[in-house]
Amino acid sequence: MSVCRFYLSGSGYPDEQQKQFCLRLRERIKAAPGIVDATYARMLPLGVGSGPWTGIEAEGSVPNRADNMNIFYNQVAPGFFSLLRILRLEGRDFTEHDDVNTLPVMIVNESFARRFFAGGNPVGRRVRLWGRWVTVVGAVKDSKYFNLAEAPLPYFYVPFRQTYRGGLDMSIGYYVRSASNANHALATLRREAAAIDPGVGMFEAAPLFEYMGGSLFPQKVAASLLSVLGALSLLLAALGLYSVMAYAVSQRTHEIGIRMALGAQARDVLGMVVRKGMVLTTAGLVVGIAAALAATRLVTAMLVNVSATDPMIFAGAALFLALVALVASYLPARRATKVDPIVALRCQ
Repeated sequence: MSVCRFYLSGSGYPDEQQKQFCLRLRERIKAAPGIVDATYARMLPLGVGSGPWTGIEAEGSVPNRADNMNIFYNQVAPGFFSLLRILRLEGRDFTEHDDVNTLPVMIVNESFARRFFAGGNPVGRRVRLWGRWVTVVGAVKDSKYFNLAEAPLPYFYVPFRQTYRGGLDMSIGYYVRSASNANHALATLRREAAAIDPGVGMFEAAPLFEYMGGSLFPQKVAASLLSVLGALSLLLAALGLYSVMAYAVSQRTHEIGIRMALGAQARDVLGMVVRKGMVLTTAGLVVGIAAALAATRLVTAMLVNVSATDPMIFAGAALFLALVALVASYLPARRATKVDPIVALRCQ
C-alpha cells in the first residue's frame, strides 16, 4: 500500500472543490488496472507529529475533574476501515450520503466506547462536537495512530465530506492498495492526479512502510546504539573469559603436567578446563539475567510487539552467550592439552 498528501488549499481549491477533487481522484484510481482499493482522509497514520483533537461531551457520561476531554480524531472517506484492515465491531461504515445535508455521524474506537460508554454498544449514543450533537453509527477496533509503541487511546472518526474544512495548513492524505507493488500504486496516483489537474502537487508519496519510518526513528536509533554496545560488550566478555582461562591454564601448568604424567588423557584435560570456564559463565548468566529482568521497565516503551520479559528472547540470548563462552574456554583448553608432562615437571 502507498500513501501521499495533497495540499489542495494551496492550489486555490475552495472547500467544496477539494471534496470533489478527492472523490473524482478516488473513482479514477479505483478504475485503473491493478488497483485493489483507494480512499482518503485528513491524516495519514503513524507519521511524524500528532493529529487534530477537539473537546467532546459524551451523552450520559459524567467526567471527573481530572479527565482529559480533548480527544484525537480523523476525517475519513468511505472505505477507509476496509482498506486499512481496521475491523468494524458494531454498526456501519460511512457512505457518500454522509455529507453536510445529513445527520451528523461519527465512528468511535473500542477505547472510546470503553471510556465514555462503559464498554457497552456505542451505536445510537450521542457525543457533542463543535457545538452540536453527533450520533455514533459504528465502532471499530483500536489501532495505532501516532507510533507503534503507544498505549490504546480513545479516538473517533467523522465523515470527510460532512466535516472537512480546508485551510492553508491542512493536507489530505491518500491511500492506494495495489495488486502488484507500491511503485505501481504511486505511479497510478501521479498519473490520475495529473489527469485531473496537472498543477496539483503531491507530497510525501511513498510506500506506507517507508512513510511509517519517521515514527519509528527513535526506536531505530536506540536499536542501532544498543546493538553496537551489545556487540562491544559481547566482545569484551569473550576476551575477558579467554584471558581468565588462559591465565588459569598457565598457573596450573604443573598440575596439568602431573595429571598427564599419571595417565590423564587430552580429553580429560580439555573437559576440566572447559568445565571451569562454563561454571564461571553460568554464574555470570544468572547474575546477568536477574539484572536484565530488573531493567526491563527502562526499555519497555521502546519495544514494538515484543514483550520485555519474553522467555524465548532470554533463552536465546543465554544460549548465544554460552556458545561464545564455550569457544573462549575451548582455546585455552586446547592449548592445555599440548602441555608436555616432562617439560612441565622440569620447569617446577
